[in-house]
Amino acid sequence: MFTFKPLTSEQAQAIQVPCNGPSIEVHLNDQSDLPSGDGTRKVAAYCVLNDNYKASAERIRNLTVYEDDLWIVTAPKCGTTWTQEMMWLVDHNLDYTAAAEVNLIARSIFLEFCTLVPKFEEDTIAAVERMQRPRHIKSHLPMALLPKQLWTVRPRIVYCARNPKDMVTSFYHHYCHLHGYRGTKEAFFEAILHDQVLYQPQIPHTLDFWSIRNEPNVLFIHYEEMKRDMAAVLVRASRFLDKSYTKEQLAQLEHHLSFDVMKNNNAANHTILLDTMQTLTGRDDGNPSGFRFMRKGKIGSHREELTDEYIAKLDTYIQQQLQGTDFRFME
Repeated sequence: MFTFKPLTSEQAQAIQVPCNGPSIEVHLNDQSDLPSGDGTRKVAAYCVLNDNYKASAERIRNLTVYEDDLWIVTAPKCGTTWTQEMMWLVDHNLDYTAAAEVNLIARSIFLEFCTLVPKFEEDTIAAVERMQRPRHIKSHLPMALLPKQLWTVRPRIVYCARNPKDMVTSFYHHYCHLHGYRGTKEAFFEAILHDQVLYQPQIPHTLDFWSIRNEPNVLFIHYEEMKRDMAAVLVRASRFLDKSYTKEQLAQLEHHLSFDVMKNNNAANHTILLDTMQTLTGRDDGNPSGFRFMRKGKIGSHREELTDEYIAKLDTYIQQQLQGTDFRFME
């Protein structure tokens, strides 16, 4: 069903971390059951994961999907948490009390997390299977590795895209503080250009979902439009879930989802995940740097951290991967 290719390149070795173990490319061999979408994608994206993922690949692929599921799918650091909280509240009649009482990690479970962090004791795949319906499920997996029933049962799927230049800077800090990466910025950024980092390549991942953006069970949004016009995104999200809210209710939700409120909301800002990962990576030092999972939330933050030379390389990389498509990342 799958081909697993160990990554042994210099770039892959330079960014390998004990928390995840050796990296591999995961390819789906038979893609005949994937959606054809608008016909622009001939081969669905593969994914860089870790060697431990092999033991769960078929289990995830064969997971039972229900029509009343809601799936949040993104590449890492592309507005996932933000989208999870938004969609959960829209779907649950703006129940802020319940959202405060139950952590987002339990309300919207990260399907493949246990496969990525072997030391993590909970089986998150089993946790998804046990969830009370209707389920909210989060995944960073590309189309080809997600449960095959997604394409026949057709539950609602929300995909959030983000400009790779901001993704890479955010992912670097994520790798350092959650995965325990101790290498250089330069090695990490170079590995991005060679598709050697966990969950890469990002752009084909996005293009696969862009190709099915017009399906009635798919909502495709951009991180940047959430930043610039959240009110319009909330209207689209409400319609997508067949919900109707007043302008005042949506304004209240927009405030709840603002970056300053979200970063201080311990039920949704993944403080628990940060603490868990720092323990699992042997860095249970109280987080003296004050790092937060929700760090800056800015558009264009890459300009503060990437050199002009690297930005030029990244621009070329993006242009090459978008060649022949009508998709463009927002700036």
